[in-house]
Amino acid sequence: MEKRRIQLLDSFRFLAIISVMLYHYTSRWTQPVSEVNLYPFGDFFKGAFQHGGKGVQFFFIISGFVISYTLENTNQLSAFFKNRLIRLLPPMILWSVITYLICVALDHTPMIFGASHNLKNFLPSLTFISPDVWELIFPGKDLAWLNGSYWTLWVEVQFYVIAGLLFFMNKEKFFRNILIVSLLIILANYIPLHYSAPQIFERLSPRSASIVTSFMDANHLFTIGFYIGFFALGVVFHYLYARKPIKLISFEGIAVTAIFCYQLYACVITPVRIMFLVMIALFVLMIYKDSWLRFLEAPVFRRIGAISYSVYLAHENIGVLLINKYGGYLGKWSPLSVPIVMILIICLSEISYRFVEQKMGRFLKGRMFKPKPVIPSHTTV
Repeated sequence: MEKRRIQLLDSFRFLAIISVMLYHYTSRWTQPVSEVNLYPFGDFFKGAFQHGGKGVQFFFIISGFVISYTLENTNQLSAFFKNRLIRLLPPMILWSVITYLICVALDHTPMIFGASHNLKNFLPSLTFISPDVWELIFPGKDLAWLNGSYWTLWVEVQFYVIAGLLFFMNKEKFFRNILIVSLLIILANYIPLHYSAPQIFERLSPRSASIVTSFMDANHLFTIGFYIGFFALGVVFHYLYARKPIKLISFEGIAVTAIFCYQLYACVITPVRIMFLVMIALFVLMIYKDSWLRFLEAPVFRRIGAISYSVYLAHENIGVLLINKYGGYLGKWSPLSVPIVMILIICLSEISYRFVEQKMGRFLKGRMFKPKPVIPSHTTV
């Protein structure tokens, strides 16, 4: 039972990454999202995958579940952060370099991904810190993500810090505390954004308007406020997975209901709300009726899910560039460039994961987690 559920998490990652790839390869770089159409097949897919980018939110729910599980099996805060760094950094270094080299080699006039040509943009990418934050330290440097998809890593890192600190402050009350903090962050993001525009408070006093502006600036820099609810729901699902009950008439039950309702409301449009409900349903089935999801246990699904982080880092700029530059050679069959490039990126990610990233991870783990010296025991004859 437990093994199947862990495998299902990889299957969920598969669904998330395929959704994101289809969005970037068919919808992200055409109208109405983009002013220019980078696809040789035009609007062939007619927006069929226009909401596929919401697979990122599915990743956030999965991350909330996994981080909650990881924390329960980690003894120290420092060990938690080291393990996160070992997991995130090697693939990021590798694919940042590859993205830079491919874009420099292939992305010529008209240039599509200008940010991928600038060495300075390695700074936010390799530190997982938003370019907007770095702009406060180095004003006027005009920094950007080396690859647009990397913005999600900044959101992930913020959650790691919040969850790690809360867990090791009070392990027994972690679930309650993560719900409280999540609700507070949601409110701190939602209220200034929707009800406290500075121009409204300017009528009362310049100071109050300044405070509201500061809140809005903080929300812009620390974007976790827009996504903390997804991570919190992942924590909730891990709590339920561990067979810990949540009483509906309790603080925890009310908090979970509030977060769920807020995220459903924040989805705004019906197709996105349906996608959100499907994500929730998949986790509920994983916990209570996992046999219903056996169709997701195909080895190829699980394997792609296992390397989904590498696929995510590799896919957007390189894949869109390949489709744009070479998809047209297929003529009327140019839509086939989408699955061809998807398979290519997945294969390259498998090679990098197996032969480079795992070795780099083991090397870092050996350096950062040095084994304790064995003290010989004294025996008597």
